[in-house]
Amino acid sequence: MNCELEVADILLKSGCLQLRPSDPFHYASGLRGPIYCDNRQLLSLPAHRKKIVKYFIEKLNESGWGFDQLAGLATAGIPHCSFIAHEIDSPMIYIRSKAKGHGKQNQVEGKYSSGQSIVLIEDLINQGKSLQDALEGAIASGLKPVGVLSIVSYEMEQAKKVIEKFNIESISLTNFSTITSLALEQKLISAEEHVMLNSWQSDPVAWSSSLS
Repeated sequence: MNCELEVADILLKSGCLQLRPSDPFHYASGLRGPIYCDNRQLLSLPAHRKKIVKYFIEKLNESGWGFDQLAGLATAGIPHCSFIAHEIDSPMIYIRSKAKGHGKQNQVEGKYSSGQSIVLIEDLINQGKSLQDALEGAIASGLKPVGVLSIVSYEMEQAKKVIEKFNIESISLTNFSTITSLALEQKLISAEEHVMLNSWQSDPVAWSSSLS
């Protein structure tokens, strides 16, 4: 089983990722959707956590990116970034969604120097808003993002535009199409639900609006 399939299998079987096309989740954005991924649960599952870290390091080595530091995206990307940094003996920082409103008002936390190259570590790339905020904050702080690693990508068009805008390479351990295809193969969803999931992925706003 390759990386994409094994990570998808881990997320589905552990319950970290749930698919409910017929009973959609309510998102913080106000929209509704058929998928919910909580990678924070992996922190409580050492065997799965180790595999995720192993795959992260493999992808990092294969990428060929030269970097000075790893940068975890607050908050869910921070622990995974910490595990990777520990294993490869790399310095790390973390990036908030926005600057603090007190103290030094930092958006980037940790020791770093202007001009350093960083690889961003994220748990999930959905529409790419948190990624865009982190990239803008990193660049404003004088850092040079050279790549992004994430556990899951929903393969959204909006996220692709963000990645193209910053001219940066993004690698995910698994993705929406792999997860949903595996769920169909494992009979966790029906063929009809698979179609519903793909419809949501094509246009989340229209899909959510159609439920009202």
